[in-house]
Amino acid sequence: MVEEQPKWRTGKICYVEIPAVDVARSAGFYQQAFGWKIRQRGDGSTSFDDTVGEVSGTFVVGRPPATEPGFGVYIMVADAEATLAAVQAAGGEIVRPVDPAAGEVFAWFKDPGGNILGVYQQPGLAQTEAASARQTQASTPETSALEASALEASAPKASALENDAADLGRMLDLATPWCLHVAATLRIAEHISAGHTGIAELAAAAGCDRDALHAVLGHLVSKGVFTEESPGRFGCNRAAGQLKESSFLDLEGIGGRMAHTWGTLLDYVRTGQPAYQQVFGRPFWEDLAAHPQIAAEFDALMGPAGHGIPDFDIELSEGWDHIRTVVDVGGGTGAMLASLIRRYPQAKGTLVDLPGTVARADGIIDSFGVSGRVEVKGQSFFDPLPAGADLYVLKSVLNDWADEPTVAILRRCAEAARPDGIVAILGGVSADETPRSLGIDMLVAGGKTSTLTQFTELARRAGLEVVAARTQPSGRFVVECRPAVP
Repeated sequence: MVEEQPKWRTGKICYVEIPAVDVARSAGFYQQAFGWKIRQRGDGSTSFDDTVGEVSGTFVVGRPPATEPGFGVYIMVADAEATLAAVQAAGGEIVRPVDPAAGEVFAWFKDPGGNILGVYQQPGLAQTEAASARQTQASTPETSALEASALEASAPKASALENDAADLGRMLDLATPWCLHVAATLRIAEHISAGHTGIAELAAAAGCDRDALHAVLGHLVSKGVFTEESPGRFGCNRAAGQLKESSFLDLEGIGGRMAHTWGTLLDYVRTGQPAYQQVFGRPFWEDLAAHPQIAAEFDALMGPAGHGIPDFDIELSEGWDHIRTVVDVGGGTGAMLASLIRRYPQAKGTLVDLPGTVARADGIIDSFGVSGRVEVKGQSFFDPLPAGADLYVLKSVLNDWADEPTVAILRRCAEAARPDGIVAILGGVSADETPRSLGIDMLVAGGKTSTLTQFTELARRAGLEVVAARTQPSGRFVVECRPAVP
């Protein structure tokens, strides 16, 4: 049984922001010393997940580090002494070593950003992790014979993996994610909660084959999702309950579109072009236009339902005092723009996105209390944009497009902006030294994230010049451009 997935409940500690001087150095430190997963978000910021996926966060610059022990944060470890050695090897400093006379085993260290955190040696964790490792190495009964033979044929020999912590067997588990998608699509958790617990009545309620459903649920039970209280009679546990809380797992909705698109990865890698239309008959944006319900789900995924209600800020190199008009280009249903307008009361905003998308924006804008200061324009951003604004914002837009469409979007901004106006880009551009990563936007729409050097050339072709680029305290990488002087 693998660890349960994270639980979402009111009161959960959901996000941590760690002050950093050098984001890449801090990220590398926590990855090397503690095995945290480091990832690049669509807006260019560097984020992390702890080793069980329960706590996530990001690294922020411009904030003072927590240099004095106060509000204590401890990282669980199996062996404190070994961890402290890893901390030092990764560039950290030991502030308080383990005290042999103390009742519990803990210590403090300072990370490369100057923050003081603690490590806590959880009693029995070393034995638990060792037993789990032995069990994993001994067998993986959930893996089919076909999967096992494929893995054996393609995996490096054991001697090459002696110092490699990657568990390829677990990585190659294709059954579990698809079973989760199927259970969510068929609303199995809802049917069980409604009293349909026997496999026959459950299959009838879900409209599916009894034996096939039994096999899917049996697999999920072995992974800790659902319970089988007696043969053929199922119940919900906390993990199964999470299937009811996410609408984006439904294979018949936008989640299904994205899940199936991963099957086109080989075509994408070979050609550099999206193969979405091979699966769904149309390119991604045309497919959304042809299916309004799917498009609405995509807007929800990109908006507060998928990413939470923002309290958004963009730090401009010259500040916000002179900003009176803001155009959010491709701003979806307006959550970010409304957050900015609420933060800066001297400013008014214009939301630009396709008509079907902005039609769903009123409720979100109203919820921020700024409806009187936000105008909505239903149009393509490939058409001429509202002219004369002080600031044009492109957030999570350019990462959905290849080079030529990117130049076309930037050119519209350059044409519309005042001579001293600003075009701010968040997402689709990263610092030259940022590690590359793979995102679903590449596969569905052929998008890419350009390095700053690459983007500077695209901006030049569009009639813009880069005037500032930096990682902000929020952790987002923001590029500012102005119309180029003829």
